[in-house]
Amino acid sequence: MPVNRLSLVSGLLLTALFASTATAQSNAYVFGAIGNTNTDVALGVLNRVDDDNSSYKLGAGYAFTPNVSLEFAYQDFDRHNGQTDCPPDFACLVIPVAARADLTAFSLAVLGSVPLSDQFSAYGKLGVFSWDVKFEGFSSPFDDSGEDLLYGVGLKWSIDDSWKVFAEYERVELDLDTAQLGVSFHF
Repeated sequence: MPVNRLSLVSGLLLTALFASTATAQSNAYVFGAIGNTNTDVALGVLNRVDDDNSSYKLGAGYAFTPNVSLEFAYQDFDRHNGQTDCPPDFACLVIPVAARADLTAFSLAVLGSVPLSDQFSAYGKLGVFSWDVKFEGFSSPFDDSGEDLLYGVGLKWSIDDSWKVFAEYERVELDLDTAQLGVSFHF
């Protein structure tokens, strides 16, 4: 994926945040998650990617307060399948052809959380999703990229001061829906 402004600014921001947390008590954390992503993206009149597949996410974050955090993540959505076909009300001579889309992304999101008990909290997130996709099998292979709005909700269980388990749902305006389970380690 070519380096874009969002990736560069996000990386510099996280580097500054982690450098400022070199004290004994840190608010920095790392996380990983696996899940399932539903994709339904129209690529013009004849091309469509509509599939469910596994995905994973790796990232880092910083908690400014117990209720407000900033997260930077890399996500890989594996290979999604699509097809070229002719809409029912459209006369054409296109034979359906199997196609594939490989999607990766970087995201930067603000999380706001509300404690539900000593160990459980609920959170919402809002951010920017910078994606890159490579298509194969359509009339000709091509790449595309862009930025879209990311939002989501989740529940977090604090096992102890360092380890947390979370379940979340994320939606990207590109037409991606992801449900995932993850774990985070807080320094």
